[in-house]
Amino acid sequence: MIVVKSSSGGRLYVDGYRVRIVEKLNLPPVEERLRAIREAGWNTFLLKNEDVFLDMLTDSGVNAMSDKQLAAMISAQDSYAGSTTFYEFASAVKEVLGYEYVMPTHQGRGAEHIIAKTFIEEGSAIPMNYCFTTTKVHFELAGGKILELYIDEALNARSKHPFKGNTDVEKLRRAIKEYGRERIPLVRMEATTNLLGGQPFSMENLRAVKEVCEEHGIPLVLDGRMLDWNAYLIKRRESGYSTKSLAGIVREMCSLADIFYASTRKIACVRGDPSQLTIGSTSIG
Repeated sequence: MIVVKSSSGGRLYVDGYRVRIVEKLNLPPVEERLRAIREAGWNTFLLKNEDVFLDMLTDSGVNAMSDKQLAAMISAQDSYAGSTTFYEFASAVKEVLGYEYVMPTHQGRGAEHIIAKTFIEEGSAIPMNYCFTTTKVHFELAGGKILELYIDEALNARSKHPFKGNTDVEKLRRAIKEYGRERIPLVRMEATTNLLGGQPFSMENLRAVKEVCEEHGIPLVLDGRMLDWNAYLIKRRESGYSTKSLAGIVREMCSLADIFYASTRKIACVRGDPSQLTIGSTSIG
């Protein structure tokens, strides 16, 4: 946001970009919109885009891209192997997130599919702060059981708790004791918890979850779909982080996770969703 000041002391707040491409929107009469949603069985996923005026079904891939992003898409190499673009991507992942190994996937759900096929089997139990729809599908199809171990304040709409996305650490300890270490292939933390209304977890909570994972030799998996917002809310709400940079907070969060995966449609505002599955430099037992 650019602030333009006048000589008389007035201020004008201007977005720091120029819009280059526009898309024409269609506003059907209310009767047609009502008919369309009835024919779709009141299911927004079955609506045709031509019948929708403002599409708020998702924030994935619906944003405007910058001129530099569009230019990068045109200049990117599409070699079958050895692409310079991949090495640039891997270098950026290491610089920003701190991970040694990276695997690009077609979408965030593709990364979830790989994790499910690699770690989860029939009878597995997977603790997490909260699940997302695609997470639940992939993990349950692989034979796993989702354990949503959110804190009590998470579902209290009147609560002012700043980190409703926290995992209840005592519930996590009880789950490990109940199901046994051998049935728990990983612990998952989602930043932020989408289906809880985008609620964040604290760095303190992430560290506490990591300590429990280390005690039992369980990999900690971080779903960074909205990592930027979680970092911002840690900076705003958690003691000791107000003067730290968002980049530093992101790097600290990632340092606590053995595996990180994310959809770049949200954080990086990229269409086409070249998502990533990144793994720390330490071995996963």
